[in-house]
Amino acid sequence: MAESSRTVTLPITGMTCANCVATIERGLRKLDGVEVANVNLASERASVEFDPARLAPQALVERIRRSGYDVALGEANLSLARVGDSVDAQRLERILFSHEGVESASVNLAAETLRVQYIPTLISQAEIRQAVRAAGFEPLDTDAGAVDVEQNARQEEVDRQRRLLVVGLSLTVPLFLMGMGRDLGLVPHDIAHASWYNWVMLALATPVQFVVGAQYYVGAYKALRNRSANMDVLIAMGSSAAFAYSLAVLFGLIRGHLYFETAAVIITLIRLGKYLEARARGRTGEAIRRLLGLQARAARVERLGVEQDVPVEDVQRGDIVLVRPGERIPVDGTVIEGRTAVDESMITGESVPVEKAPGDEVIGATLNKMGAIRFEATRVGKDTALAQIVRLVQEAQGSKAPIQRLADRVAAVFVPVVIG
Repeated sequence: MAESSRTVTLPITGMTCANCVATIERGLRKLDGVEVANVNLASERASVEFDPARLAPQALVERIRRSGYDVALGEANLSLARVGDSVDAQRLERILFSHEGVESASVNLAAETLRVQYIPTLISQAEIRQAVRAAGFEPLDTDAGAVDVEQNARQEEVDRQRRLLVVGLSLTVPLFLMGMGRDLGLVPHDIAHASWYNWVMLALATPVQFVVGAQYYVGAYKALRNRSANMDVLIAMGSSAAFAYSLAVLFGLIRGHLYFETAAVIITLIRLGKYLEARARGRTGEAIRRLLGLQARAARVERLGVEQDVPVEDVQRGDIVLVRPGERIPVDGTVIEGRTAVDESMITGESVPVEKAPGDEVIGATLNKMGAIRFEATRVGKDTALAQIVRLVQEAQGSKAPIQRLADRVAAVFVPVVIG
């Protein structure tokens, strides 16, 4: 990587197959300044290396959205102090919106609250709070529920796929039994060939086709709009052909067999696969969530001679931090007073505690086992050892093995070949 280059990781939503990966990568590489673009379907991340002098990260987000996909957003809700009037509110919104990664900022003057939508890989809630303070306002609290943005987005996707699968199964199973029962002669002839029987099959098939299968039509439209063809195109074509042919037979335009159950089974079985896939993707961030779970949520700092508990995001470089026995060390620093033994197994893998005395370095997220210490914070926020480990894991998840690169190249031509 050239020294002038920068790499960012973006969490992407809306991908369904390897062809989506190829579409996004192709779109990103068209931007002037993009040097490397890798999209990982399993982790739903895009890792992009670009020249910041020629391109801003927001242009990458806009290109992803133009390709028919989206970037997962976090939401921070803060209570504010020192907001005087609408002029203050507009000034704060303008300042926040100028920060990289902030998608929207809205101040409710009556309730004195701030709502910020942001891209979690570009800006953190701690940085948002610092920006609010720098603007002359005081954030009083934050919505902790928005911390794990990607996990929330993935869980919502799992829940959505589950709901659609339940609807699909509840309609497809009786439809399949009706179709197979008639074909195998298990349904009395006078019932199986009654006109209402066919209309019931249509009534069961229509919600499956256009509600449960709506995602495939939307995905096919987006792919074709971007001059590509993904699996959604095949699914939409196959199920629509069976459904449209059956409609023509039902309305007497042609003679033939009804295939409503075939169209419904295609969509429902693929929906089952999508549900299982969404569940599997939800586990890809487990390693990062476990790492983040090691971090202390609050820190006890000494400011102007007064001890106070603050969120770990608010610890600043140079703060004097106090840690008692049994507590996790919130940030990286240098011991200035006290002696203790620290369990650093989460970093080194060594289970034997390490002795610490004045002048020794301590690492955030490690466990203070014995004595109380005071230390000066030297690395906070994205500079801590734990944050660097998380960043490396995220970049590893965004990279692709050689076999996956080959699979993506094959997927780019697979659908056009099948259609041909």
